[in-house]
Amino acid sequence: MNALETLAAFYETQREAELPRSATDVMRLCLLDWLIVSRAAKGDAVAESALAYADGQGEASLFFGGGATARMAALANGTVSHALDYDDTHFAHIGHVSTVVIPAAVAVGEARGASFETILRAALMGAEAATRFGVWLGRDHYQIGYHQTATAGAIGAAVAASVAAGHSDARAALSNAAGFAAGLKAQFGTGMKPVNAGMAAANGVEAVLMAEAGLSGSEAVFEALAETHHGIKDNAAWDGIGETWLFEAVTHKFYPCCHGTHAMIEALSEALQRMPAPERITVRTHPRWMSVCNKPSVKDALEAKFSYCALAALLIQNGGRGVDEAGLQSLFPMTDAARAVMAQVEVIAVESVSEEASRVTLEAGGQVVQVEHDLRAPMSFETRLEKLLAKGEGVLSKGEAARYWDVVQSADVTALLSVITE
Repeated sequence: MNALETLAAFYETQREAELPRSATDVMRLCLLDWLIVSRAAKGDAVAESALAYADGQGEASLFFGGGATARMAALANGTVSHALDYDDTHFAHIGHVSTVVIPAAVAVGEARGASFETILRAALMGAEAATRFGVWLGRDHYQIGYHQTATAGAIGAAVAASVAAGHSDARAALSNAAGFAAGLKAQFGTGMKPVNAGMAAANGVEAVLMAEAGLSGSEAVFEALAETHHGIKDNAAWDGIGETWLFEAVTHKFYPCCHGTHAMIEALSEALQRMPAPERITVRTHPRWMSVCNKPSVKDALEAKFSYCALAALLIQNGGRGVDEAGLQSLFPMTDAARAVMAQVEVIAVESVSEEASRVTLEAGGQVVQVEHDLRAPMSFETRLEKLLAKGEGVLSKGEAARYWDVVQSADVTALLSVITE
């Protein structure tokens, strides 16, 4: 089977199958996180622009009120949930997953009257499809400049929207979605990066609606996409599909900046407890992050989210107490002291450092402190939930995140939509 046939078979076998509890538990946490980061984006300029663009008459709810067509709701809500760059990441997929598949599942699910459990299944199956397709496209696709969140995400969104719509077959929707798959890393650091996620969600919904209208594309389009977009066509990506769920390895963000910086933030925060005033900072990271997170100069908080140097300046400024939106904004206008810290930072690409890890070395007065952190370190469901609720407490009103978790546990679609629109 080719790649499209493989994903179509996955869809057919899993659409009504009993899904593993461990995978559905992870998706429930991702739904909680999606609500937290989306609600936290209220007032954000990019989020507000996307909602203003989409607001109108329609059968699907928008964040903070209003309605739109399912496609436009997926576009706007996907953009909102990625506006703060605070949503989950899958390192094997090389991008953000929930911010694409959940908006597609919710928008189509609401429009078609789907149950909460159907929406959850749609999001999980879409997430697995996006993850697998991202692995299939591989590192070359990302490194040359494409954004897997948008390209692989469109495939996952088509699967999610198909499940939410109650379709027995997703072949036409998948072929359509591959033709729409697009998005560039050149948008990083601009308001269009969140739109990459929203467009992927919308493209998945569009692919399903066009399939319903009788339109479909080539069944060789996945291979054509890979061949024209530097995909490596790694067929090992399909190993065990439907039996093992790669999406379970998703990682959540506890800081509102590029996930490629998080291991450095953890390592530097720990190192600063032992050396609060370093004279030199060396960050060793995997080469893939050099073109993403190594902005040597930044003009605003949005660009700072992609700069090891700027984040180091913030951590030294606050004593290693982590990164939040207020802290990022406090860097600007940038002081001479902050610029001096940025000048002390050297970032080195090291192949032996994994993509999920970072090694930080501090030097002062002949003393050296070195700390390494790996985001792959095991984390229990309970610990992850606790950290997500704490994250929510930091960006929402007291008790809001716990209330959202109650809604997720209730499996009540009306309550879910109420949280979105309130």
